[in-house]
Amino acid sequence: MPRKPPFADLLRTTRLKRGLSVSEVADRVGVSTSAVYFWESDRVRPRDENLAALCKVLKLPIRATRELAAG
Repeated sequence: MPRKPPFADLLRTTRLKRGLSVSEVADRVGVSTSAVYFWESDRVRPRDENLAALCKVLKLPIRATRELAAG
């Protein structure tokens, strides 16, 4: 089974560490639960404004997370 890219892994791991469900993150970021699932499975990357909101919700550094998302 192929390993998820670091960005998708980071999102899921951090969300679980913070004790948040996918729907809680989606509500706080202002997106659908499907969007969060797609980000965590590396199907799509969040747009800049969603990435900033996601970093705020998950308490991640924006610059480092943006670089990881770009890679």
